[in-house]
Amino acid sequence: MGNRCILLGLDGATYDLLDPWMDAGFLPNLKDLLARGAKGVLRSTDPPTTPPAWTSVLTGVNPGKHGIFDFRDSFHRDPRRPLVSSRSMKAPRIWQILNAAGLRTAIMNVPITFPPEPLDGFMISGMMTPNDEAEYTYPPELKARLDGMVGHYVVDVDIPRYDVEIWKDAQAFFDDVERAFTRRSEAFLRLMKEERWDFFMVVFVILDRIQHLFWKFLVSEFEQYHTPLGARVRDRVIALYSLVDRTIGAVMEQLDGSTTLLLCSDHGFGGTRAWFNVNRWLEREKLLTLVPSVRWKKRIFYTLMSWNDSSFVKAVVPASVQSMVRGRIRAGRSTYKTDVLATVDWSRTKAFFASIPSQGIYVNRQLVPERERDSLRRDIRDRLLGLKDPETGKTFVDRVMFPEEIYDGPESIYAPDVLFVAQDYGYLGRQLFGTSRVVETSLHTPNGFHRVGGIFGAYGPDIQPGTAVRGAAVHDVTATVLHAMEQPVPSYMDGRALIEIFSPDYRDAHPVHTAGNDQYETAQRGHHYSAEEQQELEERLRRLGYLG
Repeated sequence: MGNRCILLGLDGATYDLLDPWMDAGFLPNLKDLLARGAKGVLRSTDPPTTPPAWTSVLTGVNPGKHGIFDFRDSFHRDPRRPLVSSRSMKAPRIWQILNAAGLRTAIMNVPITFPPEPLDGFMISGMMTPNDEAEYTYPPELKARLDGMVGHYVVDVDIPRYDVEIWKDAQAFFDDVERAFTRRSEAFLRLMKEERWDFFMVVFVILDRIQHLFWKFLVSEFEQYHTPLGARVRDRVIALYSLVDRTIGAVMEQLDGSTTLLLCSDHGFGGTRAWFNVNRWLEREKLLTLVPSVRWKKRIFYTLMSWNDSSFVKAVVPASVQSMVRGRIRAGRSTYKTDVLATVDWSRTKAFFASIPSQGIYVNRQLVPERERDSLRRDIRDRLLGLKDPETGKTFVDRVMFPEEIYDGPESIYAPDVLFVAQDYGYLGRQLFGTSRVVETSLHTPNGFHRVGGIFGAYGPDIQPGTAVRGAAVHDVTATVLHAMEQPVPSYMDGRALIEIFSPDYRDAHPVHTAGNDQYETAQRGHHYSAEEQQELEERLRRLGYLG
């Protein structure tokens, strides 16, 4: 019935790290795969964040059709902004398309697949699974089998309150992510051998977790790279990347003459140079008003946080004291619901910034009449483009976009009303309240954040060796999977099959066929989390830096 395909996702993978480490000999299997197959940069969504990007990989459509813009639902759909789940997607997923064609699918650790849905095959949900006690597999009995395979399967890498600027805590973090990856890799390789499947998709999140916390230790342009701690961190990180490389090698060894291996990431990565406190700026511009009783509490909290992040404190205060203060600050963070819903005076607020993953500003449509919204959006755009960093005196917002300019589809009305890119996301918009500054440096902390340029690779009997892929985007992945499996590409998809990666013989024998189906809205929107699960997921996302 056609070829088989493996789609191996490396969350957050970027050639900025992989290329030099391949050249240094640390990643021989990945280097071999890309040399003997196809390689290119894969453009992410705008903004390049996990929820919209992986959903575009799964569906072949842009966020304006699949409806996922953030870890939370849109303020315009539900002001309470509940967390999204697998039921939030508004377009068919790749496994649904393949199942309809009679093909068996295996889905493992893919973000936003909780709760797992019945399918022809099996599913193990990934990021956004509340905890290990949840029913995260289909069929349900697979959960016990996983634990039997590996001792205890870790469904998600839950970063506890480790202080990764202290080597002892950094070691504990590395031990935890290594343990989780090793067990997940073992389960993946065994299921590959033991199960019947036509399409197998797995996502490994270890690279993303490491890069969020340690990026500036890994890239020489930052001062942290040149410290003794930086050298110790890099040695351990390279060892962990080598574990991932060994898994890639094990997959390559198992490929047969009818299986294609595709490799992709949802986004790239880079260093966070500064925080752009968007809600403080909107407050200064008289577009947002805080509840007076909450304002002073926020000011005290973020004064302590800023003090502890300063270069002076890092230089003169003992590390143990710094760690204690950072721990107290993290432990005292209120829930995201309090930060936004209970902090803003909605009767006097025209616009607000919702979250780091959204990188966009919502207009309060309850207060701003429809006839005034376009004028307000243009005004916000012009003010953003003229905004200057007080330290450098230079403007720092590269680009401002309206959703209708970058999205296409009925879900576009639920996107933030104004989206922006600041220094290629190196100046990262965040929603925090209480700070007195619009721009604050982030150079003294080792954190990193997403960039638009992810990775794409392909290897297999029908892949043309040495192919350089140009102009590929995350929504092209689904169409490419379908074409590799000799299936038609639905006409509603925004993505194209990357036919240039295939050999001339394959292209001649298998022209791209389009299915004349223009219907894509099949999923019913809904949410699955209890209050306790919602709180647990919020805390996990906060530890990753996605929520303030």
